Amino acid sequence: MENSFDNFFLAGLVKREKVQYDLEDKEFITKTATALLLIHIILEGVYTYSFCTPMIYINLVSIGIYLIEFVLNATGHNVIIVWIAHFEIYFHIIFATVFMGYKCGYWLWLFPCVLSVITPYFMPLQSKVQSVLANILVLLYIVTFIALYGFHENGYLPIGYVASDSIATFMYYTNGLIAFSYIIVYTTVYCVNIKENTNRLNNLANTDYLTGLYNRQFIQKLIYDESYENVAIMDVDHFKNINDTYGHLMGDHVLIEIAKILSSHSELCCGRWGGEEFLILSKDSQSYNDFCNIIHDICNEISDNIFSYGGNDIKVTSSFGTATCNDGMTPYDLLKEADSRLYTAKNQGRNSVISA
Repeated sequence: MENSFDNFFLAGLVKREKVQYDLEDKEFITKTATALLLIHIILEGVYTYSFCTPMIYINLVSIGIYLIEFVLNATGHNVIIVWIAHFEIYFHIIFATVFMGYKCGYWLWLFPCVLSVITPYFMPLQSKVQSVLANILVLLYIVTFIALYGFHENGYLPIGYVASDSIATFMYYTNGLIAFSYIIVYTTVYCVNIKENTNRLNNLANTDYLTGLYNRQFIQKLIYDESYENVAIMDVDHFKNINDTYGHLMGDHVLIEIAKILSSHSELCCGRWGGEEFLILSKDSQSYNDFCNIIHDICNEISDNIFSYGGNDIKVTSSFGTATCNDGMTPYDLLKEADSRLYTAKNQGRNSVISA
């Protein structure tokens, strides 16, 4: 029976956030919590120098919160840490603006707070619950910004502990510098992460999971879009017998090792065409004769190699059909000719290259 806590709203939200966002990096969270702790320690000196008694005690609470976060981080409560820090900053903004004065510019921190909500929750547009929470938080920040400005303009903020003009000016520029530096850094890091994730997704979409070579969809796109002149189609001989005799794991091992042999030839572009078949393309600068010589070398490399897996050592051969693009040939014609020669190689005894 499921733990009743697993059905609780907060537990479900935490689980989703752990899956959808990179909140498992303890080292990153430790560095962030350390930076925020140091900021609050410095602020403690500012509040003491300004004789702002309420903020001295409120800031001590903030320091205690970040000390607790180190314990939470060590025990794996990463998502809770993010939310606690989020709301600590929010309430610190309000209290510091109320007691130190509007001119100190603590309200400037509302801008990075809005960004920290909009970026992860609106750009990927995750679950409905998270979207609703994001809307509520952004609305809360907007209302807070307007309210603090309105209270200041109408003289509703207390003046008993307001910082002197010199301190207020210093804090305004300091808070502005930190807040907008955070925006720049946060946006840059997030964009870099998006780019890295996009590249990773493109790589996953274009490569074969087992062999690491290009998959059929991508390498077929290459041959149709980039006009490769020389092509070879390779087939592992008697591959079904390998699977039936030694198991599919041995078959996978053979495909992986053959892919390594193909990848070692940097002058070629290789992909898994399907099953035990591979498609090999040459660079534009290669002549057909040079290309065929390389294919012969690969054929010999495979036949000379010993494939060892699970205590079994086996020999494997392969067959190749090659073709070159002549005037008037389409990529389809080129592939068809290479495929026809591959079947000729298999019908003539395998472990060979048919190039004409």
